[in-house]
Amino acid sequence: MKFKVPEKPENLQERLICIIFGTFVGTAVYVLFLYLNIAILGWNLGLIFAPLLAGYAETMLAERMLSSDTGAISAFILFAGTTFYSFILVNPTLGANFITFGATAVILQAAFPTLINYILLVIIIGAIFYILRFVKKTLTRIYLKIKHIIYKYILKKPFEVKPKAIEYYDELRNNQEINSLGVIFMTSTDVPDKHVINLGQFQSTVILEKEPDLLDLNPKERENHTLTILKSGKDKCLIGLTDKIKAAGGNGIIDLDIQYIKIGFGGESYQISAMGMGVYIN
Repeated sequence: MKFKVPEKPENLQERLICIIFGTFVGTAVYVLFLYLNIAILGWNLGLIFAPLLAGYAETMLAERMLSSDTGAISAFILFAGTTFYSFILVNPTLGANFITFGATAVILQAAFPTLINYILLVIIIGAIFYILRFVKKTLTRIYLKIKHIIYKYILKKPFEVKPKAIEYYDELRNNQEINSLGVIFMTSTDVPDKHVINLGQFQSTVILEKEPDLLDLNPKERENHTLTILKSGKDKCLIGLTDKIKAAGGNGIIDLDIQYIKIGFGGESYQISAMGMGVYIN
């Protein structure tokens, strides 16, 4: 068994120099803002500009020395230092405020844009949509329950639920449609007396949302309806894949792979992906 020896970080000394330089620039800016008392409504603007300029100076130097960035570490150092000095040492009664949260958001966004965007766009917005969907489903159940009680105890007649029209998957018709696309689905490139040209990998994706108005169906009907949706989505995916291959001049697919994934914060949608190698059979 071979064990990998931990490697020393590359250009560690140069990275430290960039961080120290950024911290020095940020500190000088903060001291200058304090000395000149550059403030708006009592808030010293150095709290914002010192970390930003520190990260900017560090990044510019890193680009020149390393041709890459170092993560704006000095911005964090300046933010922590200026916050501690202004809100704890000088005036410990201020506590957290809008300026503190605003500066935190700006620095985090500058240092970790992918992570912050993921938290904002995927986790927070996903949680909001999940809560809204949950509330909608709960209200629908409550509405049906109240309506059932009204019919049973007030109107004195049975509660009739209008059955939902369920579409069933026609296996024969859909297979004929796929077979008439003009593309050959193969498992090997070894075709006798034919020359096969590889055109590269192709992919097609279809996203299907679950229908929220299936609460009145029994479990078996919901299962059949879901299978119909997934099979129809698979056919759409294959049609999209063959269209891309034919547009590239191909007439065959090798190593077809179809994947079904639940997506969304609460798994409220399905993603179907079809991947394969497009080929031209001469």
